[in-house]
This record gives sequence, C-alpha cells and structure tokens, in this order.
Amino acid sequence: MKREPCPVASVQSSGLARLRRYWSRRITAWRARQHFGTAGYGTEGYRAPGTRTTGFAPVVTARIPIAPVSRFTAAASPVATTYVALWWLAGARAMITAAVVCAAGVLIVATVATRRRLIRAARIRSVLSLGGPLTGNALRDALRALTDDPGLEVYYRLPSRAEYVTSAGQAAPWRSGENADPARQVIEAGTVDEHGFTALVDADASADRAARTLRRAVLEAAAPALENARLQATLRRQVLDLISSRSRTVRAFLAERRRLEGQLHDGTQACLYEARSQVRRARPHVSDPAAAVSIEAATATLGHAIAELRTLVRGIYPAGLRETGLGSALFTATSDFPLVVEIADDADNGLDEETATAGFFTVMDVLSIAARSRARTATVRISADGDLARLRIEYTPTAPPGDSTARRTDPGTDETDAWLAAEDRVRAVDGTMHVTSAGAAVIVEVELPCAS
Repeated sequence: MKREPCPVASVQSSGLARLRRYWSRRITAWRARQHFGTAGYGTEGYRAPGTRTTGFAPVVTARIPIAPVSRFTAAASPVATTYVALWWLAGARAMITAAVVCAAGVLIVATVATRRRLIRAARIRSVLSLGGPLTGNALRDALRALTDDPGLEVYYRLPSRAEYVTSAGQAAPWRSGENADPARQVIEAGTVDEHGFTALVDADASADRAARTLRRAVLEAAAPALENARLQATLRRQVLDLISSRSRTVRAFLAERRRLEGQLHDGTQACLYEARSQVRRARPHVSDPAAAVSIEAATATLGHAIAELRTLVRGIYPAGLRETGLGSALFTATSDFPLVVEIADDADNGLDEETATAGFFTVMDVLSIAARSRARTATVRISADGDLARLRIEYTPTAPPGDSTARRTDPGTDETDAWLAAEDRVRAVDGTMHVTSAGAAVIVEVELPCAS
C-alpha cells in the first residue's frame, strides 16, 4: 500500500484548516473531561485522507494543569470558560432562589406591618380630629376608646407651674401612699419644657406589649389635642380661682361689716348714750339759764348723733339678720322708709348668712330706686327652693312720664348706676337678676345660690 503524506507535512496543504478545526474540537473535549473529572476512551480517531481507521483510539485523561500554551488551546479556552460558568450557575441557582424567597417574605411582612401602622395612624387622626379639636372629657373619652382603657384619666399642667389639673380645672387627685394603686401608672405625654410635660395620663399598668405600643402611638398622635385641652383646662382653672377669690373677698367683706357694726353698736353708740344720760343728769344742777340752754342743745345734738349712727350701723350690717332672718331685718330697715313696703317671707329663716346679706342689700338698693321714682308702695316676696333663694320686688313708679327701660339703660344717669350696683352685688355671689315691666309696674326677680 502506498502511504500518502500526512497533511501536517505540508503547510500549504488545503487540509491544514480542517486539521486545525479537528484538533481544536478534540482539545476542547479533552479539556472539558479534565475539568469535570471524567475518564474514558474516545471513539473517534484521526483518519487521514485516503486511509481507513478501525478500532478505538485510547485516550487517557489525567489531572494536569491546563494552560493555553498554543493557539489551539487558546481557541478552546472561551468554550471551557462558558461550560464552567454554566456549571457554577447551575449550582448557585438554589441559593439564589432561596435568597429571593427570603427577601420577598421580608418585604411582604414589612409591607403588611407598615400598612397596619398607616391604617392605625389614620384611624387615630380621624378620631382625634372628628368634629374639630377635642377638649376636656371628649378627648379623654376618645383616648379611652382608642386605647381600650375605660379607666384612663388625663391631667393637664398649668403654664409656668408644676401643677396638674383635671379637664374641669380642679386639682389632680394623685394616688400616693395609701391611695396608690399598683394596677395603674402615670405616663408623660405631649410636649415638654423646663416645668414638665403637657399632660400626665393615668393608664393601665398591666397592659401587654401590643397595648403599650398602641397607647404610645395614640398619645403621640394626640399631642396637638392635648395642648388644646391644656389651654381649656387652664382657662377653667383661672375661672375657678377667680370664683374662689371673689367668694373669699365677699366673705371677708361681710366679716368686716359685722366687725364695724359691732364696734359702732357696742362701742360708739353706747358711749353716746352714756354721754346723753350724763348731760341729762347734770341739767337739774345748773342754775344759770345760758348754761341750761347749752345743756339742752347738747342733749338734742347727742340724740341726733345717736339716730344718725343707728342709721349708719343699719347700712353697714342689718341689725337682727343673723338672729331673726332676712324678712325681719327688712321689716326693721324699711320701717321709716318713704314708701309702704309689704314683706312676705316664705323662707322661714332658712337662708345662710351670706345669701341673706346679699339679698338684704339687693332689696334695699331696689327699694331706694323705687323711692327715687316716687313709688308709693312696694311688695317684697322671699322664698327658698332647695339650694336657690328667690326674691321678687314689685313697685309702680309715679315719676314723670318716660320710658323706664331707657332710664335704666341710659349710661351716666343715677338710676343706671343704681341698677348696675344692684346687679353687681347679685353677680358677686353667682346670682342672677332680671328686671321686667308689666304695664306701669316694675318687677325685679333675683335668684341667689344658697350655701349647702
């Protein structure tokens, strides 16, 4: 058999390109088997042109470092790299899938939690802003409903003071010492300055973690409402302080009136009576006519002084008011009045001293106005109903024709000032006074609170 030359021997041969492609495929397959650790025998052999090859060509695999040492191996390197990348991706697919699943789960949980918080915050804001700013007991009831704590109470701090009050302006009832309740706790809420927090919330101490979280969110959302409620509570506290101060002033004024009345009646008036008695006793022992005339004049002057002092004492504090009641005191005071006064006392001396004193001077003021309007008669009716005393004064003026209502409301007139003084006296004890006209008659109705 004639042996034909190998294609490698001639560089110019046309089969050189085919040979290169052939060995490139073989080397690529061999490198892949080396990398993946497989071994075996190849089933393909090289068949030169014009020859036949039978059998198996042994291919022995060995784990040896592979490097692109020739242009054949360099051409096969990208294919091997692609195989290696696919293998790595196939192994990492499970890990990537698990990571994606975990990230998706975390994202879903965070989304659900955020949605719940947004819904809860929106519900809190809607409840707190329902119908305008909530103050006082309305805010407390809203907080009770949002926190599911029916015993919740809110105490507000007074401005520039470390004192807390209720929504009604009363002092906060602190639980301390024997009154301490272990089931309750005080929580600071609202804004804070150098004097303390806006409000203190008396809440349930046995609440679980979810309830405490909800309560904290509710109090944070209610900070503006707590500030508005604090301003309202401060105003109510100031009103209570003014009422208490006015009541103390009225009581002190009445006590001072009683003191002056006692000093003038038991001291000055008694001295004048004694001086008049001494002058009268000295009159028989005086023989000089001029001296006798002087003694008689002194006796008359002392009598006038005693009468004026008696009237002054009666104006400071009515005689017999504490002993016999309002009706008897009015009867005594109006005995020398320039008009006839009819008094009907249905209270049976059941009024306290403060109310009876305010009623006495109010009636006297109205009767003085009636006397200036030249009324001939007046009727006074006194009654008591529980914790309320009622006075009704009715008279018919006979002054020159004119609108009596206009005279009562015309600023600067004596009658207007007298009506204002009477009304201020009634309001000083939280009473009310109404003046109406029934034809020619004037009706004055006064209501005064009685001390319990």
